[in-house]
Amino acid sequence: TISEEQLQAFILKAREKKNLSQATIVPDPLSQLVVDDPTSKGSKRKTPEETTCISIQIPKKGVAPPPKVTRRCSPKPY
Repeated sequence: TISEEQLQAFILKAREKKNLSQATIVPDPLSQLVVDDPTSKGSKRKTPEETTCISIQIPKKGVAPPPKVTRRCSPKPY
């Protein structure tokens, strides 16, 4: 166990250390600001350069009228 004097000395040192760490002044607070770079994160949205569109003809069942054309877009392969 520690004595009452040792405990008081420890508390006093801890408070001084805490006050010193809080009193540390940063010359330019904006130098600590971190701005996220959108290219560094995986973006969920695709840019137009990353997608290609292809047309697919889908005939109707039973009857043979002119085929319906459907466009489907998919990401470009890397």
